[in-house]
Amino acid sequence: MIRIRHARDTDAPLLPAIERSSGEIFRLSPGLEWIADDEVQTEQRHRALIADGLALVAELPDYGIVAFLNGEVEPDALHIWQMSVHLDRQRRGIGRRLIDAALRFATDHGVAALTLTTFRDVPWNEPYYQRLGFITLGDGDLCPRLRAVLGAEEQAGLPKARRCAMRKRL
Repeated sequence: MIRIRHARDTDAPLLPAIERSSGEIFRLSPGLEWIADDEVQTEQRHRALIADGLALVAELPDYGIVAFLNGEVEPDALHIWQMSVHLDRQRRGIGRRLIDAALRFATDHGVAALTLTTFRDVPWNEPYYQRLGFITLGDGDLCPRLRAVLGAEEQAGLPKARRCAMRKRL
């Protein structure tokens, strides 16, 4: 039985390895294989989001933490920075459970939407989030915050043409 809970500071050292494992699936995505070896969120970044943002983990009894979702409440939305599921536990509904928990958090805190950025043409990215009710935003629909996030991603080396911002209104 999977348990979703708020992350604790003591969980932070475990989370970069989960993100690294999660990224292994990009080895199957032409042109994006390099992401499997790219940088992940640091332990310090996880600690900051645990302290001041939203940080959730998915835990299995007798196994431990297998996934996480983190983000920050912005004036217009809860922005999801990262969701990662350990490669050995993907495709079992854990990501959906984390998104559902983020939705409950947002609703409980009076937040009107969830936002995120992701890859357009990767099955476990844009199409996955569309199945969960997110809509892809066109350039004209981007608020300055999301435009800045996409710009920062481009500066970090992510291919602009393959990235998009998405929103799910609550």
